[in-house]
Amino acid sequence: MFGIGPGELVIIGVLFLVIFGPDKVPQMARDIGKFTNEARRAIEDFREDLTQANDEDEDDQDDDYYNDDEQSKTDHKDEDDEDDAVERDL
Repeated sequence: MFGIGPGELVIIGVLFLVIFGPDKVPQMARDIGKFTNEARRAIEDFREDLTQANDEDEDDQDDDYYNDDEQSKTDHKDEDDEDDAVERDL
């Protein structure tokens, strides 16, 4: 973990105890845990929102593709009808 070994973690823990005292360290650990959980939830919610928005965009693009395809078929049909009308007039 970031190049920190077990011995270094023990030293960091002892420094926390000396600086903040044995009464505040457990409360700090709880606060850090709460913050971490809230941050994870916020990130997960954000990720879900992005995924949902992306899925909606893809659905809209698919709908546009099929609608454009149907419109082009209608356009071609209109052109064929015009060609038939011109041939009948001749």
